[in-house]
Amino acid sequence: MLGVKLSEAIASTRSYIDANWEKTFRSSREETAKEISLPRPHTVPSTDPTMWLFFYWDTYFTNLGLIRQGRFDQALNNAENIIYLIERVGLVPNISVKIALNRSQVPVATVLFAEIYQHTKDKAWLARAYAAVTKEYAFWIALRTAPNGLATSGTQADPVTLANFYDVIKHRLRDIPSEPVARLVYLKHKMAECETWDFNPRFNQKAADFNPIDTNAILFQVETLAGDFARELGLPGEESLWRKRATRRRQLVDKYLWNEAKGFYFDYDWANGRQGTVVSAAPYFALWSGICSDAQAAALVRNLPLVERAHGIMTCAEGSNTSVNTYQWDAPNAWPPLQTAAILGLLQHGYPADAKRIAEKYVLTCARNLAATGQLWEKYNALTGGIDVADEYKMPHMMGWTAGGCVHACEVLEKQ
Repeated sequence: MLGVKLSEAIASTRSYIDANWEKTFRSSREETAKEISLPRPHTVPSTDPTMWLFFYWDTYFTNLGLIRQGRFDQALNNAENIIYLIERVGLVPNISVKIALNRSQVPVATVLFAEIYQHTKDKAWLARAYAAVTKEYAFWIALRTAPNGLATSGTQADPVTLANFYDVIKHRLRDIPSEPVARLVYLKHKMAECETWDFNPRFNQKAADFNPIDTNAILFQVETLAGDFARELGLPGEESLWRKRATRRRQLVDKYLWNEAKGFYFDYDWANGRQGTVVSAAPYFALWSGICSDAQAAALVRNLPLVERAHGIMTCAEGSNTSVNTYQWDAPNAWPPLQTAAILGLLQHGYPADAKRIAEKYVLTCARNLAATGQLWEKYNALTGGIDVADEYKMPHMMGWTAGGCVHACEVLEKQ
């Protein structure tokens, strides 16, 4: 039975989120030279009325909350906007501006579509979604496959776009080279880093040279779910092809990213032929995706203390950052998708007590800060439980994936 304080925390956060969802709904402005117009209303990460743009992977975690609070129509709108972007440009840019058409994000569209189909069972809609999945997957295979066969982070930005990226990020980073050639190379890697989280210490400043574990785990999930979609649509030949792709990716991830001695996944530096050294929460996307064996899942559960702290899953272990930069995707920050991925993965592999523990930490952290500040926030401090976080910019107050992850965590606690 839920304790009084926890039940009050669940009730207060649910009530606040339900009352504020519509403050994050936007109808696109007209198409401009800079901004992409979307055909349906979309959600934005913050209740701030000046925030207007669509963000890719935020939207999956937002949808978790929308669906669970009876706002399926908006969840479907979000899915339709993603289909539109894939049909129009062949990928989902990380943000709905044209300067971002050179990069995507962790490709969660397929799992978002699966949640929609689970509720509608509309095969005509699934056929449209499946066509979009196939097209987005082609982007990742054609433009983001490293020589070892696994996905890498990247960008297809031209030199002028890369050079102009300096003006976008110069206030967030302290070690941008002044020499023109070195600067352009640096900016290429930093733009690639935006496809996997955002600026973080995982890739030693060279994101385009790494196979990220979370991206590859989610691509395994894409291959698995696409096979399920093909089966639903009566396409056995295509289902078989997807299954083979998933099997091959699992083999490659085991070969390059799994460290048997440490019982943990690490990003792989394919350019230099070695595993990275940063301990991060990214391996818990592998737990969620289904790519883990039972033994690997058990090892990841044993190793939760590497990143689990008093108030949630921390982004990277302390001391990971050896640069002069302050990274927001680093200790001590706890970001919403990392909590949700861990909870989903633990439930999927039969560890409900661990899932409940993390869910409780997250709900209580959200509720405590909501009571103190009147807001949900983009991220929290996993050590203190407050909003004293590592920032690259002024932290916005938040609905979006904070709300979606919190609603999902509440549901997990209520079902236990």
